[in-house]
Amino acid sequence: MAWATSVLFRRMTHFSTSDVSDADITNLITEADRNVVRLTTTEVWLEELDGSIDGTNVDFRTKHIPIADATASGTVVAADVTVYYTTYDDTTSWRELGSASTVTSIQAETGIITMETAPTTTTAEAGVFAIYRYDTQGKIDYDILALASTYYLAYLVANKIKGNTPEMSLVETPYLRRDLTGADWLKLCYETLGLQDKIFLVRPDGEGIPEIKPAQVVSGIKRL
Repeated sequence: MAWATSVLFRRMTHFSTSDVSDADITNLITEADRNVVRLTTTEVWLEELDGSIDGTNVDFRTKHIPIADATASGTVVAADVTVYYTTYDDTTSWRELGSASTVTSIQAETGIITMETAPTTTTAEAGVFAIYRYDTQGKIDYDILALASTYYLAYLVANKIKGNTPEMSLVETPYLRRDLTGADWLKLCYETLGLQDKIFLVRPDGEGIPEIKPAQVVSGIKRL
């Protein structure tokens, strides 16, 4: 399951099957969803989780909430977080991750992660750590995410039709690209997400350029 769908894409855009096939749309949906995830969430890398390590407790809690739907599946599931029971290397005493431990369930709103097996002071002597993403602006309506992802998909399709498909390594910061063909779709995506600050300007000679604003923190949300 994905946020953007070919059905919603046809309903919300002017692109016909003669412009772009459903197969091509499907191939771009993952990229659209992935980049909307990046726009709306913040990644947390190897955060030590709160919770008792005593061989019986299986519930641990993140420091940031709500946990985000990092896989764009439409709901927060075990695959959206990666948890490690860490130990110390016998020679260097450095923390080692080992293999990821199995997560059975997640309570996204409270940040509680339930594990399949309880860690012990031996299996997790160096602590329980996680990689996850959280919703930067609080819990977001999935209908809004689906619409925003559809607009981002239209941006990618417009670039593909023009023959100017962007390097996917640069898509994370699409407002740094000068491409007027998909600019309107990208703007709709940002407006849907409440990110109107990232907009295209126009030089006197008519060339489109992005406005780069100093970083600010407003109500706990970092804006560019």
